[in-house]
Parts: sequence; C-alpha cells; structure tokens
Amino acid sequence: MAGGYPWYTRVADAAHRLTVLSLVGGSLYIIGGLSYQIYLNGKNFEKEQKLLAAQQQQQQFTEESK
Repeated sequence: MAGGYPWYTRVADAAHRLTVLSLVGGSLYIIGGLSYQIYLNGKNFEKEQKLLAAQQQQQQFTEESK
C-alpha cells in the first residue's frame, strides 16, 4: 500500500463527502428560499395593513360626512 489508501477507502470517502456536501448545500438552499419567502410575506402583509387602514379611514370619513 505504498500508493496511499485502498480503493474502497477512497470510494467511501468520496461517497461520504458527496453526501455531506449534498446535505449542507440542500439545507442552505432550503433555508435561503424559506427566508426569502418569509420576507416577501412580511412585505405583502405590511402593504395589506396599510391598505386596510386607509380603507377604514376613508369609511369613517364618509360615515362622518353623512
């Protein structure tokens, strides 16, 4: 074994590295997508709340002017 590790050790090492990189990469991808979606939902919620407040204010104004 002067050439280094046996072939089966190298294959197992490559499989392990591929598995770990896939799990880490997939996790980061999912976390990034989830974070972005939560951010967008927050922005949409803020817009809806501003619209609702404006509509309620307009409704109160029209009721008071009657």
